[in-house]
Amino acid sequence: MNEMGKLFDDYEYVAERYTIIGEWEIWVQHVKLGKTRLAIRIKQGRDELFYHDVSHFYQPGKQSAPDVLEQSGQHTPEAAIRHAMNQVLTNFRPDDAKAEWIVNENF
Repeated sequence: MNEMGKLFDDYEYVAERYTIIGEWEIWVQHVKLGKTRLAIRIKQGRDELFYHDVSHFYQPGKQSAPDVLEQSGQHTPEAAIRHAMNQVLTNFRPDDAKAEWIVNENF
């Protein structure tokens, strides 16, 4: 982990810290929604594991809310990217006429 990130450990009230490993922009094509820009951020935690954030959640038309996968830390950045793509595309149906992208307010 980035040695500078450890400086935050000196502060009693810092509960968590992450080092941003990278952020990527992808475009996903959908019949109804068109081409939508999504962002994926990979970060490394104090525990040395890798986590992801996604800018949007996919909500199928048949559901009242998007599915949000439980996230455990991954051992590599590549595994975290795969987990992020599973979050985005697990229930994705490119021809779902009632689907929506829901903005992740915590991104």
